[in-house]
Amino acid sequence: MNKLAVTFSMLAVAAAGCTTIETPRPQAAAPTATVVPQPVAYLAGTGVVQNVFPAPAPKSAVAGSSSTAKRTEPPTGTERYGTQGLNRLEIRMDRNGTMQYVDTDATDIQRGMRVELTPDHMIRKLQ
Repeated sequence: MNKLAVTFSMLAVAAAGCTTIETPRPQAAAPTATVVPQPVAYLAGTGVVQNVFPAPAPKSAVAGSSSTAKRTEPPTGTERYGTQGLNRLEIRMDRNGTMQYVDTDATDIQRGMRVELTPDHMIRKLQ
């Protein structure tokens, strides 16, 4: 019986040495970020078209919508033309040399053309 008590005592000491007591650590709060909108300035003025390329399609999803649905009219919130057939113009402005990117459905504006961006957001060809 004495051997059995010694054996159990040794096992108890060994088992106690293997256990750890973990103190609860406070959960670190998830970092929060403030979303700051980036203003995109539209500057009216004249400039030269540096490049013309297709405008990228918007990346969006609508909850509950189906990509296989046949639509008879454009989805709510899109313009009449959508993004199909839109060209993105890269225009170097004369005033300060900055670049402006403008999406348009015009197909007759080419690289090297002088244009005017009017205050009412229209593009007028010059020359």
